[in-house]
Amino acid sequence: MQKYRDIAWLRIIAEGTAIIISILLAFAIDAWWQRQSELEQADALIASLHADFTSSQSPLNALTEFRDHLAGTAIDGELVVSMEWVVAAIGAPTYSPTDATLQAAISSGQIELIEDVELRTRLALWRQQLDDTQEDELLIREVVVHHLVPALSQQIRLSRAFDFDTIVGWFLNQRTPDANDELRLRASTMLEGALAERIFYTTFVVQGLADIQKTQTEILRLLEKDMRR
Repeated sequence: MQKYRDIAWLRIIAEGTAIIISILLAFAIDAWWQRQSELEQADALIASLHADFTSSQSPLNALTEFRDHLAGTAIDGELVVSMEWVVAAIGAPTYSPTDATLQAAISSGQIELIEDVELRTRLALWRQQLDDTQEDELLIREVVVHHLVPALSQQIRLSRAFDFDTIVGWFLNQRTPDANDELRLRASTMLEGALAERIFYTTFVVQGLADIQKTQTEILRLLEKDMRR
C-alpha cells in the first residue's frame, strides 16, 4: 500500500496528458497544412479554369448571320451568290474550346477540390452541352462533304473556295473574299436539299453554342466569385 502511495501519479498523469496533447496538436497541424495545400491547389485550379474559359468565349455572330443568310435565300430558278457565300457554305468550322485544365482535373480527381457544388454542376453541364454541339458539328461536315459540295461542284469550280488560306482567313476575319465575284447557280432538287440540311443542322449548332455561351458566362461568374474570396 505504501508503494502504491509512492508512485508519482500526478507526474505520470501530467506526462500522459502532455503526450496526448502533443499527438493531437501534431494531427491538428498536419490537418491544417493539408487543408492549406488543398486550398492552394483549388485556387490554382480555379485560376487556370478562369483563364481557359476566358479564352474560350464562343464567337457566335458569324455563324448566326450565316444561318440567317442561308435561311433567307430563296432558290427560284436561279441563285446569285458571292464567293464569300460559297466559302461559308462549304466551310464547317467547329468550336474547340481550351479545356485542358478541366479535362486534367476530371481525370485526376482534382475536380473535387472545388467545393462550390453549383460550379461543379455548371462545369458538368458545359461538358454535356459541348458534346451535344460537337455531334451536330460533325453532322454538318457530313452534309457539306457528301451533299452540298457535290451539288455545287456540278455547276461551279470549287478550287478557289477550297483554298486553305481563303477559308481560314475568312473564318478568322483576316480576309474577305471578293464580294463582287458573283456566281450564278441553277436551282436543283439536290442543291435545295443540301442547303436545307445545312440550315437545319446549323440552326442546332447556333442554339447549342448559345447555350454553351450562357453556361460559360455563369461559370466565369462563379469562378470570379471564388477567386475574390
